[in-house]
Amino acid sequence: MPNKSFKDEILTLRSDVAASVKENDEKRRLALALRALRKDKGLTQKDVEKRSNLSQPVISKLESPTGALPNWSTVTRYVEACEGHMLVGFSAHKFNEAAFIESQKEDGDTVVAMTI
Repeated sequence: MPNKSFKDEILTLRSDVAASVKENDEKRRLALALRALRKDKGLTQKDVEKRSNLSQPVISKLESPTGALPNWSTVTRYVEACEGHMLVGFSAHKFNEAAFIESQKEDGDTVVAMTI
């Protein structure tokens, strides 16, 4: 059995840290997806600011892996400013995140799926 990573050791030893990491996982994944979209489109935060009328500090918070989850309209404005696309689905059954990502990739596009 391979050695545990430092992160795994901490999460095992500190249940309070593990709970915080789990709680912030959705925000972290959303932030990384938004940042990847912006960079794939060759845009700066300033470009997104001009296109969306969101302030640069708001954009920075959106792209930060920590903090509160943003509201729906803010995320939508950001994605539209980046000329990106967003898909939200609901199901009584678990989604296969990896299969969805692979089926959607074209020409090196970045595709991110988040399952809850």
